[in-house]
Amino acid sequence: MNFRTAFPRRIVFERSGVDKLPELLSDLELSGKVMLVTGRRFARESGYLDKLRSLLAKSGASDVVVFDRVEPNPSAETVNEGGEVARREKVDFVVGFGGGSAMDAAKGIAVLAAQGGEISDYYYPAEVDPPVLPVIAIPTTCGTGSEVTRYAVISERSRKNVVVSDHIVPVAAVLDAGVLDHLPKEILAHTAMDALSHAIEACFHVKASELTEVFSAESAKLIFESFGPAYDGDPEHREKLLYASMLAGLAINLSGTVFVHGLGYYLTEKYGIPHGLANSLFLVRLIEYCSEKASERFLSFCGRLGIESEECSKVLAEKINAMRGHAELPASLREAGIPEAELQNIVEQALSYSRNIENCVKPPSKEDLEAIVRKAF
Repeated sequence: MNFRTAFPRRIVFERSGVDKLPELLSDLELSGKVMLVTGRRFARESGYLDKLRSLLAKSGASDVVVFDRVEPNPSAETVNEGGEVARREKVDFVVGFGGGSAMDAAKGIAVLAAQGGEISDYYYPAEVDPPVLPVIAIPTTCGTGSEVTRYAVISERSRKNVVVSDHIVPVAAVLDAGVLDHLPKEILAHTAMDALSHAIEACFHVKASELTEVFSAESAKLIFESFGPAYDGDPEHREKLLYASMLAGLAINLSGTVFVHGLGYYLTEKYGIPHGLANSLFLVRLIEYCSEKASERFLSFCGRLGIESEECSKVLAEKINAMRGHAELPASLREAGIPEAELQNIVEQALSYSRNIENCVKPPSKEDLEAIVRKAF
């Protein structure tokens, strides 16, 4: 068994954990000027923008520079702009508050603030070495796990690009389930599907280890158990989804994602389908593929889920379909509004994300992907 990864130095998981920011910054010896990176609406409308400003001021930050221009699927243009502001303001550390978009943008800005250039200079397979400004990540959704990961996904020229480095893992993650009280159920459904994608895909990556399976299986079990009540507004189950999302983030830190993400990217970039929803359209197909092509790994995962091996593929598909039905999510590409004429384009674009295709424990061929997409339609 072999693995290597990087985790945050501090993880604070508790309701009202945001209130612990001053204590956390003191423990981490972070001071000076801070940039608060967030989206365009939620932080301001929910009152968290003012609250975070006040907490950061109490922590001894000399100044708080607010960068609240991050859009869903953050663009290279936005991240480059944030990096320019951070350099001009001589920022000392960064706080990312939001969903995966805000946290990924914060990571990219932390690289640019310390090293300059444009974010495209750091896209995989480029190596990101120090210096990188410290990042504290505070998630407001229960899906991406970006608060604990070594990835930042940036959109440019209708493509998803990734920055990968242990050096962009946040120094601290603050998971405050109280923030999820403000999360609309539609976004909860989409982001929970993203977390489930991470949990399952991580197990079928070439770098998956026993530790990956530990995080993945626990995450998947919690998502299956808590999705319905969380969608209906139960705060305890929303907290469990937040925990499950973090576990799935730790899982992909140890390995990565495979072809579900590669197939879903085109749907998000071309049609604006939310990332987690796009992934969900291919999850059952991944289970079918891996039960046949990677049976040993599949049976191991099923064992950790406590599902009898001969029934596992069927049971997992039923659980995913039940989640979709509860939230009234589309169950096929056709239901999601994707024209049949686009199926080949989905395949071609997926093949261009070689990292996601080739790192599957049994890499699918073009013909395999064509069959998968056809079934998903």
